[in-house]
Amino acid sequence: MPLSFTIRKDLEGFSLNLSLAMGDGLLVLFGPSGAGKSLTLKMISGLITPDEGEVAIGGSRVFDSSRRINVPIRERRIGYLFQDYALFPHMTVEENVSYGIKGAGREEAGKKVGRLLDLMRLGGLQSRYPHELSGGQKQRTALARTLAVDPEILLLDEPFSALDYQVREKLRADLVNIHRVYPVPTIVVTHDLEEAFMLGDSIAVLNQGAIEQVGGREDVFYRPMTRNVARFVGVRNIFDGVVTGVSGADVTLVNPGLGEIKALRPQGLPLKDGQDVTFCIRPEEIPVIRSGRALEGKVKENLVEGEITSVTGRGTTQILFVRAGAGDAALKVEVPNFVLRKLGLATGKRITVSLKKESIWIIP
Repeated sequence: MPLSFTIRKDLEGFSLNLSLAMGDGLLVLFGPSGAGKSLTLKMISGLITPDEGEVAIGGSRVFDSSRRINVPIRERRIGYLFQDYALFPHMTVEENVSYGIKGAGREEAGKKVGRLLDLMRLGGLQSRYPHELSGGQKQRTALARTLAVDPEILLLDEPFSALDYQVREKLRADLVNIHRVYPVPTIVVTHDLEEAFMLGDSIAVLNQGAIEQVGGREDVFYRPMTRNVARFVGVRNIFDGVVTGVSGADVTLVNPGLGEIKALRPQGLPLKDGQDVTFCIRPEEIPVIRSGRALEGKVKENLVEGEITSVTGRGTTQILFVRAGAGDAALKVEVPNFVLRKLGLATGKRITVSLKKESIWIIP
C-alpha cells in the first residue's frame, strides 16, 4: 500500500515544497523545529489543503490540485496519532478503541478490540477511563483506536514526546513490533535523535520546508549529504579541508587545525588536488588512545594530540571537548563512563585520539 506525495504550501514567512514516495516501511521525518514536519502530516491527512500538488495512497489519488480532487479526511482511511492522545474522556478503553469500527458485527468487533488490547499490552484495563490511565497507557489506547479502523497509512506526530524516558523507550519498541503486525506506510515525526535512529527504516531530514536528505538510517547518520544534515544528526565534528592527494580509495586532506588527515573517498565522488571539501566524524567514532599502547590496525593513522578543555555528562556517556592539533581545532569526543574513569580523563589532561579514516566522511 504505497504512499507518494508532491506538495507545496506557502505561508507567511515560510514555504514548504517537497516530494516523497515510500512503500510499507516506517519513515521518520526528522529535523529542527519549524522545518515543516507536522505541516507535512497535516497536508497528507487533509487537515490542511496544499496550495499545489498531489497525494496518492495505494495508487488512489486523495488530492490532486490540477484535477481538483480533494477527498474528505473521513474518507481517506488515514490513522493519525496526536501527541495529546485525543481520547474521549467519557468512554472506557474498550469503548475508545471500538469507536471507529464500522461494518462489523458485535462479536467480530469485540474480537478485533480484544486482539488490539492484547497487542498494546492493555489487557485488564478495558473498563478504565482515560483519567485512570498512565501516559503510556493512554498513548497505547490511542494507537489501538487508530489501528482499529484498518488505516491504509499511519501518521504519528511526535507521539512520545510528552512521556518520560523509560516509557518512551518501551513505546518505541512497541511501535516497531506493531509495524510488523500492521505493515502499512507509517510516518513518524520526531525531533529526538535516538528515537529517529531506533524507529526509522528510512529517515527524511527536513530543513526550512525542503528535504535535504532521505535514506536508510546508516546513510543519514554516518554519511550526511549536507553540512546541515550533519549538524542535525549530531555529527558535531565538521571541518573544512583541502584535498592534497588522491590515491585509489584514499584521500589526503589538510585542515589548518588538525593537520594532514587520511580519509576514504565516497564512492562516485570525483576529487582533485586543491579542491575545497567539508569532512566530518561522529564523536562516538573517535577512540582515545591509551598512553603506552602499541598501535596497530585502523587507529595508527590520523593521530591527533590535544588538551581536554571541559567534560559534559550525557548519562551513560561523556562528551570531551578537546583543543586539538597544532591549530587548536575544537574536537568533540564521546566516551562511555567506564573509559573516562579507567583512563582518568579530566579537564586539563592531554590526550591522543585517532580519527580513523574509515569513520571520516567527506560531505559531497
